[in-house]
Amino acid sequence: MPELPEVETIVRGLRKVILDKKITDFENRDSKVIKFEAKDVVGSKIEAIGRHAKIIELDLSNRKHLLIHLKMTGQLIWEEKPGTTAFGLRKARPSTSLTAGRVAGGHPSPAWVETLPNKHTRAVFHFSDNSVLFFNDLRRFGYMKLYDFSNGEDVPELKKLGPEPFSADFTSEYLISRVRKIPNRKVKQFIIDQEIISGVGNIYVDEALFYAKISPLRPVKEISLTEWKTIRESIRKALELGIKYGGSSEDTYVDAFGNQGKFNEHTQVYRKTGQPCPHGCGGKIERITLGGRGTHYCPDCQK
Repeated sequence: MPELPEVETIVRGLRKVILDKKITDFENRDSKVIKFEAKDVVGSKIEAIGRHAKIIELDLSNRKHLLIHLKMTGQLIWEEKPGTTAFGLRKARPSTSLTAGRVAGGHPSPAWVETLPNKHTRAVFHFSDNSVLFFNDLRRFGYMKLYDFSNGEDVPELKKLGPEPFSADFTSEYLISRVRKIPNRKVKQFIIDQEIISGVGNIYVDEALFYAKISPLRPVKEISLTEWKTIRESIRKALELGIKYGGSSEDTYVDAFGNQGKFNEHTQVYRKTGQPCPHGCGGKIERITLGGRGTHYCPDCQK
């Protein structure tokens, strides 16, 4: 599943191709995944494109707010002209660009070099310049939902999420306040809980705890205020590097221009099992399972 840096990279790519475009038609091809109809969006412009945690947000000129979650197999594919095809596969990823007329992001698959729509296309946006945006989802875990801002409607998908790591609300004091309710939870499981901190996934937690020299097995009640401050900055550092290198979801993600993220080439512990600790402590990276997730750390220097 794309994590915060991957989704941020897709958002930045989409801004280059669909921002300020007017929607002239919309096809809902799967009402289980798509929760609105053409009448709700046709005639409106895309005024802003953003992200909250792992969710893509589109603000429309009719005061509607569109949420897109790609989940495991979601794709967003933009075509300058309908019927654009084939740029050649490179390890099951198309080499695409703005000049090629097709821009894609999300889960890589042969759909990126096929004529669209196909059997996995769940929705199609048609724009006034004749370009189109396809939302594909092989396993139908993703969604598109629409909310009405003019009625002050709550957005439950966002309301239940914790603060973003780059927000002013993400403080060490906030983290300690959440610790009081679940003092015995392991720190990795605490950080990865989206209701506590939104957008931080498995790879980035491992990296952040390594930067902070904190064991993922530590109960949160044992972590001091000074250590929480270090963890907070380490989470931001890991995510900033993830954004810098275009994400890290390997075979399950590419950015809006069809490029694979490079952060996995810069990780310190993730998938480095058996290698010497980069801190130079003399230990080796180990892999354990914690809360059902593969977890990488150095038991010698992460205490």
